[in-house]
Amino acid sequence: MTLPASSSERLSRHLTLPRLPFWLASAFILAMLLLLLSDRWLMRQQLQQSADDALQRLGAYRTSLQATIDRHLYLPRILASDPRIVRALRNQPLADPLDEHLQTSDLLAEINRQAGSDQIYLMDTQGLTHWSSNHRTPTSFVGNNYGYRPYFRQAISGQTGFYFAVGATSGKPGLFLSAPVSDSGDQLVGVVVVKIDLEPLEQSWAESGDAVWVTDREGIIFLSSSPRWHYRATRPLSDEHRIRLAQTRQYGTEPVQPLTEVEDTSLASWAVFDLADAGRQVAFAADLANFPWQMHLRLPLASIQHQVRLKQFLALLLCAAAAGGALYYRERHRRSAAQQALVRLTAEREHHQRAIIQNSDAGLLNLDTRFEVLFVNEPARQFFHLDDDESALRPEQLIQPWQPEMAGHGPCRAEGIRRDGSRFPLLYTLNPIRFEQHDEYILTVQDITELTAAQQALQDANAELEARVEARTHDLQQAQAALAQNQKLAALGRMSAAIAHEINQPITALGNYTASSRLLLQRGRHEDVDGNLGRIEGLVDRLSRLSRQLRVFAGKRNSGSAPVSIQAPVLYALDVLAARFDDSAVHCELDIDPQWRVQANAMALEQILVNLLANALDALRDHNDGRVHIQLQHTDNHDWPLQLSIQDNGPGLDNDSQGRVFEPFYSTKDSGDGLGLGLAISYSLAQDLGADLSVHSELGVGTRFVLAFPATSLIDPEHLS
Repeated sequence: MTLPASSSERLSRHLTLPRLPFWLASAFILAMLLLLLSDRWLMRQQLQQSADDALQRLGAYRTSLQATIDRHLYLPRILASDPRIVRALRNQPLADPLDEHLQTSDLLAEINRQAGSDQIYLMDTQGLTHWSSNHRTPTSFVGNNYGYRPYFRQAISGQTGFYFAVGATSGKPGLFLSAPVSDSGDQLVGVVVVKIDLEPLEQSWAESGDAVWVTDREGIIFLSSSPRWHYRATRPLSDEHRIRLAQTRQYGTEPVQPLTEVEDTSLASWAVFDLADAGRQVAFAADLANFPWQMHLRLPLASIQHQVRLKQFLALLLCAAAAGGALYYRERHRRSAAQQALVRLTAEREHHQRAIIQNSDAGLLNLDTRFEVLFVNEPARQFFHLDDDESALRPEQLIQPWQPEMAGHGPCRAEGIRRDGSRFPLLYTLNPIRFEQHDEYILTVQDITELTAAQQALQDANAELEARVEARTHDLQQAQAALAQNQKLAALGRMSAAIAHEINQPITALGNYTASSRLLLQRGRHEDVDGNLGRIEGLVDRLSRLSRQLRVFAGKRNSGSAPVSIQAPVLYALDVLAARFDDSAVHCELDIDPQWRVQANAMALEQILVNLLANALDALRDHNDGRVHIQLQHTDNHDWPLQLSIQDNGPGLDNDSQGRVFEPFYSTKDSGDGLGLGLAISYSLAQDLGADLSVHSELGVGTRFVLAFPATSLIDPEHLS
């Protein structure tokens, strides 16, 4: 098809690519200006968002710091009321002071070890140290006068002291907690001081990867995930405060150096410091409740600026996308107009060609605007049984119902009427066409007799299938209801069994302590009865905690952890099962270094060890020479370096029992002697701690359970000195 020259020229104008509109260039320039002008505002918004995120992240660090301090905050007041400490301060000097000093200092050393503090020492009313837990070390505090320290002045005035400083003798920083010591007549006889080492807490901050530091009320950094920032000032110090620091030697003898603060971008809730090779850092501050300190989280200023640039780039990208969309819409509109022009020009100069395919499967009828039949193809003749005479033939005589208003709206379903009066289902479509200057219609007819029959058969099959599905669904619902009831009863039984197993051992211990207390009362040993009452109180507290944490096979357990000495839960388990060891005449060998500690949940360790030792006693029930060996070893295994083993010389387990010993409700005991939950619970608790619990047994030799701790939870004894 060839168009005239004038038509081609008009069409080419529609297809010509337009130049970039002036308004689009202006909008792009305006967007760039807005981004440049909003740079400072975006920086403030990003800093505020980073500050909000920092407050959330600092919550965990604040909790760990407060928990570390709260764990020892009570200790000075408790020690100040200890009669042994009061007697030592009230009676000095003594006739034989050396022996008394050694006894009191050894007592302080034992209390210090059990409490997990750094040092404990006693001073008289003049600040002279008479007793110290480190009296046997080269850096002993004994004989040194710390009367110039603020924590001493606070305690001597009758208050509790709270003071962080570098040790004047040891040179080791720590938190000093002090309390006044008074005799029975309320006369002040001295001061007791507990020093806490916060270096392990700083190391945990460093391992987290976050840059954290803590400042005092004067803005001096004394705790930090990076030691290089210790004793640096975040704001200028007054001359008075510098003199006071020199007098108290709070942060050693070296002067406190200030950090370089960038004044032009600092706000009340954050500050920017130039940290030399570390670059500019933004410090976000958060107050510490109950302490005169602030905790800061540092982020590189470059990373915040990068976020701002990224937002600006995204905004620019959106502007560019909007501009590109506008151009695309404009160009598409022009092309659509060109295509319409082409159709219009073609319709004006080309004759309408009408081709009726006689061999088509569809019947075709050509109608005029009055819907009178102009032409009928051969398939349509066969559908309606028509002859050659088509005069006065109208579509409503052939199709019922006839809906001419549906022209151009797609196919319609109806019935065809043949000349002999018979009917058949059909689909017809009425579409308008234009021939030269006249409007006409094309009526397309399709016989759907077979399709209708197939649809009816499918509907019948679907109805039958739905009836069967409904019946099966009813049966399934009844079965599900019965299954749900059975599952509820089974879950209730397992939960009851787990609760009975968990509280059985504390209840047994309560009974033992009660019987022992009655015998002690009959013998007049009231102090021992008081000790038993303290243990009973601890067991009652344990039962209370168990009732809150009893989620053995589902839900979340208490995951709180702290540095725990391996020896403490072992001794607790032996204390709980002491009566059973005596009744069974089982000898227990203990080989544990008390200095080894792990980061774990103490209560979970106690539960595991009580269950393992109780299992060993059950295995040795009928053994004449029962022995249990508890050993703590530091091995060369890089993944599980610290391993606690419990070995008995019982009958042992076969291979099948070893493979199933940690399964719930599996037991090798006689029916009624056990629920089969103890080892399953212990294995679950070990998994929660990140530890590994395994069994090694040989028939006729004995069984050994090994509780292995990962390297990540191990606390080296060297860090505790």
